[in-house]
Amino acid sequence: MTNSNIQVPNTVNSQRLQAMELVAKMRAAADRVGAGFIGGFIDPNTGELFTMTNMHSSINPDTNPLLED
Repeated sequence: MTNSNIQVPNTVNSQRLQAMELVAKMRAAADRVGAGFIGGFIDPNTGELFTMTNMHSSINPDTNPLLED
């Protein structure tokens, strides 16, 4: 049984991947010096929030009131 509603993009958004890579590099730099890190960006095309952290799992950047619009 196949689902014809499944959509797979034909291309990868290179700007989104570059932004994700930059956030990952910033986190790696924080890791090297033992600093806490919460970083991310909002995709201008989709409005999707991407976050990355090295903080304890109980700290969720998606629910942090300081990061709200």
